[in-house]
Amino acid sequence: MILVNKYEPEISLDHQFVECIKQTEELRNIFEFIDLPAHIREQEALNSSILRNYYANALDHNLVDIKTVKYILNKNLRPNGLSERAIDVFGRAEALLLERRNEEISLNLFYDIYRLLVLDLYQSNLEQNLFSGQPLRFPERLSAETELELDSLFEFLNHDSEFHPIMQSWILHFRLMALDIFDELKPKAACLLHYFWLSKHKMEIEGLLSLEHELYIFKNEYVQLVSPNSGVHLNDQLQFGLSMHLNQLGRIRDLLKAYFRKQVDFERLNPRQKNIMNYVFERGYKLKEIDESVLNKRQKLIMYIVQHRGFISTKDLVNEFDCNRKTIQRDFNLLLELGLVRSIGAGAGLKYCINLHERSNPELEQYQADFVQKMSGGSGEDYE
Repeated sequence: MILVNKYEPEISLDHQFVECIKQTEELRNIFEFIDLPAHIREQEALNSSILRNYYANALDHNLVDIKTVKYILNKNLRPNGLSERAIDVFGRAEALLLERRNEEISLNLFYDIYRLLVLDLYQSNLEQNLFSGQPLRFPERLSAETELELDSLFEFLNHDSEFHPIMQSWILHFRLMALDIFDELKPKAACLLHYFWLSKHKMEIEGLLSLEHELYIFKNEYVQLVSPNSGVHLNDQLQFGLSMHLNQLGRIRDLLKAYFRKQVDFERLNPRQKNIMNYVFERGYKLKEIDESVLNKRQKLIMYIVQHRGFISTKDLVNEFDCNRKTIQRDFNLLLELGLVRSIGAGAGLKYCINLHERSNPELEQYQADFVQKMSGGSGEDYE
């Protein structure tokens, strides 16, 4: 059994780590809140798989046009030659890992990936390596020492209860890069098993995570960090890994925001409405979490409608719910009292919108504490 302190970071990574956890949870909630259609979810998951494949191969200097990668993964193109076969086997390896994500990580699982990435790839010894020009050789087996190192690493991960899965995934990635496994296999195996570990613990944001993208953009720093003679400590590698993680989470947030803006026809809104919709994107899911001891089902639906339309009148909701005007007015009186909405206009022109600056309310703090406290001081913060 590996001792936990073998992988213990020597300096604090708390800030980056906590930010990774916070943003991952927020993005999962936002993903559910904006409620993308099933075909959009499937398409974006496929797009992310294409990106993982493309950039993992690019880390190995196997630069294949991304359209070709897409066609191969969609079975619209039969892979020919070493480069295209590498794309195909990486896709099959990822599919295999996702099918087996309920298993513990093990030597058997590693060898199954090894057989795809190496043995299946080099199925013909008549071709030449595209990068060296030398005839391909059938790869040798891993050494007994490397097998022991892998077995020890996997045992540690399967039984560790101290580190969060995100931190464990980067420990796994960089430890694989440090071991004596084949050059052509190493980056791809590290990327695949990294994603397997995150997916196993539901940290891959519905398949949207593509950390290989970030590693390729910062390839020079990455190569230096994983160089066997660099003397870089694991802590420095983890610090780099968490910064890559945060970069990727930022890209996913931008993707989800773009879809949300399409849903609400963002470009046609006036500046005030745009500010409200930006707020809704960041915080709307928290309002939906409020339980029925605070808001009943109709009142939660009213909040959902206000969030997505920007402005709403009592008359609009009387028609929406087919109920008495006084009932809807009582609902709005409660929402005003709780500070969740505010009124605009008067008389026949009276409408309600999201209150961007909620006052602190003890009943709601358990759901909204982070931003209610921030806004209770009347900061006037806008959401870009």
